[in-house]
Amino acid sequence: MTTYEGEPLNILHTIGLDILYPVVRGEISFDKRLDRSRFENALKSVTRVVPEIMCRYEMSNNSFEQITDNVSDLIRDNVKQPDLDAKKWDLMKDPQVRIYWEDNEEKTRLIIYISHILTDGAGSKQLLYLIANAYSNGDAALDGVKNHQEIDWLEKLVSQHQMTPSKQTDHPSEPLLLPHLDTDGSRDYHVGSVELSKDETNRLIEATHLTNTTVNDVVMTAFSRVIQRFAGINSISMACPTDMRKFGPTVDGVQVANFTSRYNLSIDTPLSEPFGELVARVHTEMNEHKKQYQCFDSIKGLLENYQTQPLAELQQVVQDNYHVREIAYTNFGIIDQNKLVFDGVKITQVVMTGGFRTAPMYQIATATYDDQLSLAFNMVGTNGEMIFGMAIARNVADLINNFALSALEK
Repeated sequence: MTTYEGEPLNILHTIGLDILYPVVRGEISFDKRLDRSRFENALKSVTRVVPEIMCRYEMSNNSFEQITDNVSDLIRDNVKQPDLDAKKWDLMKDPQVRIYWEDNEEKTRLIIYISHILTDGAGSKQLLYLIANAYSNGDAALDGVKNHQEIDWLEKLVSQHQMTPSKQTDHPSEPLLLPHLDTDGSRDYHVGSVELSKDETNRLIEATHLTNTTVNDVVMTAFSRVIQRFAGINSISMACPTDMRKFGPTVDGVQVANFTSRYNLSIDTPLSEPFGELVARVHTEMNEHKKQYQCFDSIKGLLENYQTQPLAELQQVVQDNYHVREIAYTNFGIIDQNKLVFDGVKITQVVMTGGFRTAPMYQIATATYDDQLSLAFNMVGTNGEMIFGMAIARNVADLINNFALSALEK
């Protein structure tokens, strides 16, 4: 079996495995059944581009070792509790993709788990597009498609980067936290999602144009403010992920790998500060971080020491600069409905999230599909904690909608 060399940023997601398992979860619902054999043929085509999906991860030398050549090994059928079953998924022993296939009432639902060691959110979308393209257009659709994992351009940029002269670090002195709820009952696996309507999403986009902000500014600020209310503190600190592919060369193919870093945002703000003013300050602060390429701060130590330091020391560098936060935010951006097409089978819903966090840990994941912005989260918690989690997501949506309406009224 073949071995494939990893890339340094794989190591970002090898820490804190007992706290947060490094996965990207995609759930796709269809209006009728997919053709199973056609789907498996599409998967087989994708392995020519990203063979690592058939591999286990070897942490000791950051490589991927092929353990199967049969794509059916990636699929599990009609599992009653797929997310609970995925708890047993071991990236060090199993393939880097696991798909739960569910046919019900002549409709298919797929829950696709993708290793976050292998790739990030943007890369996961590209992987889904590859599957859809091969399903719709056959094996030849992926002829000549190359997966560009080289990071020489990124290493050069980071080596030239001077660490940002800022008091902000990846370990804020006053982190955002949620209270522990005193709730009874067993802890189960939950996925929650709140969607803005198309009209609400369009209003939000129009409002950001009028206020010279971005959708990311508004959503991240709304989430931060909601958590701040429960934390009862006078500041917000949030790690904002960014896709570093935009800093590199345009490639002919895909980049299914880890190219995400983060901006560390920290702003003093009383709860009495009007939300619109806070959004404007977040926008200004984020622009300053972008000008300074602050996102390179989080990965500079890892890239500069990758060739000379042992794994344990590299992981400590990651812990210092890219640790797992209890409260987290991620943005999958736009999921392209023109690329996520399964010939003749309409998609009715797409939900993308990260790994499952045990309450009161909480991550909101935002994405836009078919002109609708969604706010989603994965939670291991009681029913009471799940209700609380949904309330948080709805409060974020309310803040977003109120901001948009207020901006349009001015």
